[in-house]
Amino acid sequence: MSSIRIGTRTLPKVSSAVQDFLSETLLESLEHGRVTLRALAARLSVTPPAVSRMAQRLVRQGLMRREGACGLVLTEMGRRIATHALRKRRIFEVFLVEKLGYSWDEVYPLSAASNHLDDDVVERMFVQVGRPSRCPHGDPIPTRDGEMEIKPAMRLSDAPENTRATIQRVASHDGDLLRYLASIHLRPNTRLEVVSRAPFGGPLRVRVANGRFHDEHVIGIELASKIWLEDVAPLPQPNGKADLAAEKASLPAGRSASPSRSSNNTPQAR
Repeated sequence: MSSIRIGTRTLPKVSSAVQDFLSETLLESLEHGRVTLRALAARLSVTPPAVSRMAQRLVRQGLMRREGACGLVLTEMGRRIATHALRKRRIFEVFLVEKLGYSWDEVYPLSAASNHLDDDVVERMFVQVGRPSRCPHGDPIPTRDGEMEIKPAMRLSDAPENTRATIQRVASHDGDLLRYLASIHLRPNTRLEVVSRAPFGGPLRVRVANGRFHDEHVIGIELASKIWLEDVAPLPQPNGKADLAAEKASLPAGRSASPSRSSNNTPQAR
């Protein structure tokens, strides 16, 4: 394999298909820990046997290794290639939105072309768009050294009622889903309030600013699970309920605070 030099590191040149495979493996590991053939096949929209064949090839090349019967783990070199590919792709997404006028629901398929762009071209794009730290969907852009800042976050589906938060990122590239979220003003960096939660896994009601007004929307659990929040905090509560709200916000989903207890814990993003 030929190679490319990134800063003080040299990476082997690999095909676009291999870059995508390694990148999706990295993203799956960050989101769910263990990477299985079936989960990776779903991310790549291919069959598990196709994933197994590619994995065997990359194991031989020293870019990943097997973990158990169906698990996959990137080697250090595989991870470097994956973060390098993610950096190029996410910078290109920002460039498409900021300089070429594309919307956030259009850029993911187009950004696959970043695998074929020269690194110097992408770095000039990075400067032109102001050295962003996140892509249009809120995902972090790795540094040139392959570091990627992963901030604490909580899924909207896990957020307690009577809390406020900021949308950190949206974990989907589905165009219809992203267009819908944009239509109701739910995008990264938007502040929202969780007004109420229906019991037994029912939908949530959220309030979001829309100019001088505030709109309320009902969000299903499946959609809410794709929206990640940061800076989760209890809303000010009348009649001395603030302590109870703070305690609820600090508890894992599915647990409830005792009305007779108060807590000074600040809510922790998950």
